[in-house]
Amino acid sequence: MSSTVTPTAADGERLRRIARAIETLVDRLAASPAASLAAIAIVAFLAFLPGFTTLPPIDRDEPRFAQATHQMVESGNYLDIRFQDEARYKKPIGIYWLQSAAVFLTGSGPDAPIYIYRLPSIIGGIAAAMLTWWVTIAFGRPRAALLAGMLVATTILLGVEARLAKTDMMLLVTITAAHGALARAFLSPVHDRSLRLAAIFWTALGASILLKGPVGMGAIVCPVVVLSIAKGSFAWLKRLAPLPGLVWMVIVVAPWFIAIGLASGGAFYQEALGKDLFQKVVSVQESHGAPPGAYALIFVFTFWPLAAYFLAGLGSILDRLRQPALLYAAASVIPYWLAVEAVPTKLPHYVLPLFPLMAMVTADAIDRGVIHRESRHWFMRFLALAPVLMPLALAIVGVAIALLLGDPVSVAGVLILVVAAGVGLVSAGLFRVSTVASAFVAGLAAVVAYWGAFGQVLPGLQQTRLSERLVAAGDAAASCARPAFASAGFEEPSLVFLGGTSIALVDGERAASFLAEGGCRVAFVEKRQLPMFNSRADDLGLAPKERAVVGGYNINGGRFLEMHVFTASGAAK
Repeated sequence: MSSTVTPTAADGERLRRIARAIETLVDRLAASPAASLAAIAIVAFLAFLPGFTTLPPIDRDEPRFAQATHQMVESGNYLDIRFQDEARYKKPIGIYWLQSAAVFLTGSGPDAPIYIYRLPSIIGGIAAAMLTWWVTIAFGRPRAALLAGMLVATTILLGVEARLAKTDMMLLVTITAAHGALARAFLSPVHDRSLRLAAIFWTALGASILLKGPVGMGAIVCPVVVLSIAKGSFAWLKRLAPLPGLVWMVIVVAPWFIAIGLASGGAFYQEALGKDLFQKVVSVQESHGAPPGAYALIFVFTFWPLAAYFLAGLGSILDRLRQPALLYAAASVIPYWLAVEAVPTKLPHYVLPLFPLMAMVTADAIDRGVIHRESRHWFMRFLALAPVLMPLALAIVGVAIALLLGDPVSVAGVLILVVAAGVGLVSAGLFRVSTVASAFVAGLAAVVAYWGAFGQVLPGLQQTRLSERLVAAGDAAASCARPAFASAGFEEPSLVFLGGTSIALVDGERAASFLAEGGCRVAFVEKRQLPMFNSRADDLGLAPKERAVVGGYNINGGRFLEMHVFTASGAAK
């Protein structure tokens, strides 16, 4: 148990009673691996569920992945990766197979809603939190393992990625599983081969390659090299059967890589390695650039609410780097973090593979009570307010965005966020009494906040759901059940996913020509494309009928769009 400070009032006594009750609960859960894993899974599920089925496809990456999987299911070609008629060779096949499995197992068919394609991500998020427990328990502290799993499950960046149909959550699963096996090999006093650990380690690395190429290998090479230098030998790796393991990993990954290389004539390797990976390393891609140090600056937001406890315990963590858990985490985190900071292209999720290890060392500091001993310092007291400040900030931002977009303010969402801030206030009060109890309640505050933000505020922003509203307007205007669509001036992948693979992304002139071809057709024309559209329609002798005007905010373009919905003359219902 962590030590307590002497209370001076009735409030202090109440906080001590709350702290003792929470610590007793944590100790009971930590005493049983099954109970620990069940608690982590429940917390992760409750943290990830809000908004999972109600948020629209989030441009641009999520609908690109989902649409490519949709086309696989639609065509029955599970080898090639395509987005409409273009090859999509930025990432390997792994996530597309997993999403296809989700569609098949749920019986949803190719027209499955976006949340079906998100199933691998939410399952991966829960699994990653549970694997964080597995990594941490290797170092022999059950309560720290429980806290690490529960807290990593409530971090905001993990929650965002668990709601997106992308590669990153399943990649996190593979990397964390590999860390669990590698950590046990590192800790073992003998170097005898362990087929169980070797199978986990090399299978996880093979799966990571099928998901995102060499990224997983890069995350694991860091501790392998640094720890071997620290040990003065690579002999400890014998426990993971390197030679047979490498052969097995090649067996896992080679068939698809050979097949896609032959099918694409080498284009996959040129795109995935030459353009996507290499160019991100040497230059800014897709306007996602930031200077070195950017990840450190946004860390307090991406790793909330755990960031406050990490920063509060950082001094103690650095003082105890020779301890096995901290040495392993430092060998894994520091070189990888420096590498991604140096890469010009930056996205918040690039540091996601490090979160389980950072949660591990944070939970270790919480469990040992070293943060509590410094809790009287003013900076520590400020950090303790993080579970209060973030929900309040989310409430203010939610109200401001709704007012700016002209959407109704989500009163329910704001109220839930205020409740979350109240829970965070309890966490702040417990900070000086018991950091174990404080961190536990901070995680609870995060879960409540996500029900407000992801469950209510974000789904209620109708102006950001432009693709959904356009397709609904097009269906309403058409004379058939499945009209053909064209869009001029709005080309986001979410429109392709919702409007169908065959949707034509064109300019104003070609939108008019599209309608002139006859049949059940609807054209979406952005306001600035109207002169070209009308001119071409006149040339063709076409008298298009405007059926609706749909306005909305394009998140990626960062501006409002006014979309006009047209059918050919006489094509209305």
